[in-house]
Amino acid sequence: MTKTPPTRVMREHPDLDQLKRQAKELLEAFLAGDTNACLQVAAHFRDPNPATFALHDAQLVLARAYGFQRWPKLKAYVDGVTAASFTAAVRAGDLQRVRKALRLRPELARMKLSAYDERALHHAVAERRPEMVRLLLEFGADPYAGMHIEAPSGNYPSAFDLAAERGYTEIVGLFKEKARHAVATSMDPRPAVPPEMRDALHRRDEDAIIAVLASRPELVHHRGTDGITALHYASALLLPRVAEWLFERNADIGALDKNGRTPLDLAGGRSSNKFGKPDARELAMSELLLARGAQPTARWAVMTGNAEWLRTRHAEGALGDPRYGGEGLLSTAVRYHQAGILTLLLDLGFDPDARARLDLEPAQDSWGQPLQYCVRSGQIGMARVLLARGADPNGHIYAAGTPMLDAYNSKDPAMIELLERYGGYLDADLVGHAGLVDKARQMLDDEAAGRLHPQAIPYMSEARPIAEILIGDGLGNMEMLQLALPRINRPRGDPWWASRLRRAWGEFDVAVLRMLLKHCDIAICAPTELHEIAGNWPRSGKYNPVDRLAKATAMLDAGSRLDVRDEWFKSTPLGWACRYGRVELVKLYLDRGADPVEADAEPWATPLAWAEKLKHAEVLALLRDRRHRTTEE
Repeated sequence: MTKTPPTRVMREHPDLDQLKRQAKELLEAFLAGDTNACLQVAAHFRDPNPATFALHDAQLVLARAYGFQRWPKLKAYVDGVTAASFTAAVRAGDLQRVRKALRLRPELARMKLSAYDERALHHAVAERRPEMVRLLLEFGADPYAGMHIEAPSGNYPSAFDLAAERGYTEIVGLFKEKARHAVATSMDPRPAVPPEMRDALHRRDEDAIIAVLASRPELVHHRGTDGITALHYASALLLPRVAEWLFERNADIGALDKNGRTPLDLAGGRSSNKFGKPDARELAMSELLLARGAQPTARWAVMTGNAEWLRTRHAEGALGDPRYGGEGLLSTAVRYHQAGILTLLLDLGFDPDARARLDLEPAQDSWGQPLQYCVRSGQIGMARVLLARGADPNGHIYAAGTPMLDAYNSKDPAMIELLERYGGYLDADLVGHAGLVDKARQMLDDEAAGRLHPQAIPYMSEARPIAEILIGDGLGNMEMLQLALPRINRPRGDPWWASRLRRAWGEFDVAVLRMLLKHCDIAICAPTELHEIAGNWPRSGKYNPVDRLAKATAMLDAGSRLDVRDEWFKSTPLGWACRYGRVELVKLYLDRGADPVEADAEPWATPLAWAEKLKHAEVLALLRDRRHRTTEE
C-alpha cells in the first residue's frame, strides 16, 4: 500500500456516452500496463488478469471508482433514476416508471429519500395510491419505517401511521396483509435477544448475563443482524467471567461481525472520545482471548504495540489496512498513543491521511482522521510526525469536521500554530462554527477586495458568497449575524431562508429568529414553519411552551399565514397545534383569526378531528367554545 489509487468525481451533468468512453479508455490503459490504470483496477477488482479482463470488467471498475457498486447502478444514476425523480414518479402514480426504477435499483423501495427520512411508501400513502403501495411492498418496502416528522407519541410516523390516521382502510389492509405474510413466511431461525439480556449488558452485570445465557442456551451462538455474538459483547464490555463461561460452551472465538471484526478486535470497545495507552483490563481481555485460541489481528497488534507482528504480516503481503468502525490502523495507533507504531506504519507506506472512498451517492472521500485524533487527544508529537509525512492539515473527515476546527474548539494554541505552519486554514463554514468574528470580518473584506483565499470556500461546497457560508454554522452568534446578514443579497422570498429559520426557532433564542425575519418574507420562503413549531423537534431539549409561544408570535408578526396547509398532514398551523395538544398555540392562532371549523379540510385533517383523535380535552374545549362564539356572532 505505497500509493493511493486515483479516484473519480462525477460531473454535475454526467453523460453516459462519455462514461462508456472512459471505461473503454481504462481497459486500453490497463492492458497497456499504464501505472494509474493498474492501480485503479487493483483497488476495485480482485485478482485482475489482463488475459481475461474485458470491457464489462472495466465498466465495473469505473462504477466503483465513482462510488457505485455496479455499472447498472451508475447507469441508473446518470439516466436520472435518483431519489428526487423516483419520488416524483411515486407521487404521480407512474407505475411503469417506478417498476423500471426498482428493477435497476431495488433499494429505492426502502431507502430514505431526504433529510426528513421519509421512504417512498410515505409519498404513496400521502397521495392515496394503493396500487403504488402494492408495488413498493412487492419490492420490500417497510410500512413501519418512520420519517423525521414527529408523531405526537414521540415516535417517527410510519407509512402505516399516516394511512391509519387518514382512514385509508384499503392501504391499511395492504399493510396488515404484508405483516401477516411476513410472519407466515419468515425463515429466520435467530432467537430474539430478550430485554433482560440487553438490560444486563447495559449494566455490565456478569451474574445477570450468565443467568440469562444459562436460561437461554441458544443465545451462546446467537448472531444479531450485525453479526455480533455474546462473546463480542463480553470482549467489548470487558467481562472476563462471561467470556470464560462462553468458552466452556464452545462459543466461536473467531466469529466475524458484519464488518469483519472478531471478539479480539473489540476488546475494550473504546468510545470515540477515549484515547490513551491500553489499560490493564483491555490487555487482560486480549490475553485471555489469545490464550483461548484467538488469532492475532492487526488491530490487536497496533493496540499492544506489537511491531514485529505488523512487519511480518506486511512482508507476507497480508497486512492491508483493515478498518474497525471506520477507523484505520493509523487512527488506531493514535487512539492508543502508540507513536512507534504510527511511525512504523508510515514507513510501510500507509497514507498519512487514511483517505477512504465512502459508500454514498454521489461518492465522497473522507481523509485526515489520524491527524484529527492527534488534535483531539492533544498528541502534538504524533501530529508533527503525520504532518512531516504529508498529512493534510485541512483534511475533511465525513460528518466530523477537520483537524483545524478541532484545534480551535480545543483552544490549543500550540496545535493551531503547528497546523497553520503546514498550511492549515479554516474555511468560512468553520469560521462561522467557531464564532471567530474577526476572521469572518477579514474574509468578507478579502472577498470584497478580490483577494479571497482559495480555501475559504468549503470542500465540496458550491461557490457562494462568504456571508451565506458564515451563518451556516454561525447562526446562533448574534455578532456573526449582525456582520453577515447585511451582506446577503438573496430575495426575501427565496426558499434558501427556510432552513435558517427552522434552525433559528429550533436551536436558538427568539432574538436570532427576529433578526432573520427582518431579512426575509416568511410567508413566501417558509410557509410551513408556523406548523412545525408545534412539533417535537428538536429532540435535544424538552418542549418549552413559553419559548414556542414567543417564537410563533414573532412569525405571525412577520407575516406567517394561518390558512396554509402542509404536505404531509394536509393541515393548517391550527391543525398542527391541535394534533400536538399545544394549548398555548391554539389560543394564539385562534386569537389571531384562525378558522376553528375549516370546512374545506379533509375530514381527518380538521383541528377538531385532530383534537378528538388524540384526546386533547383542553384543546377540544377551546375549539368548541370558539365555534360556539363564532356561531352566535
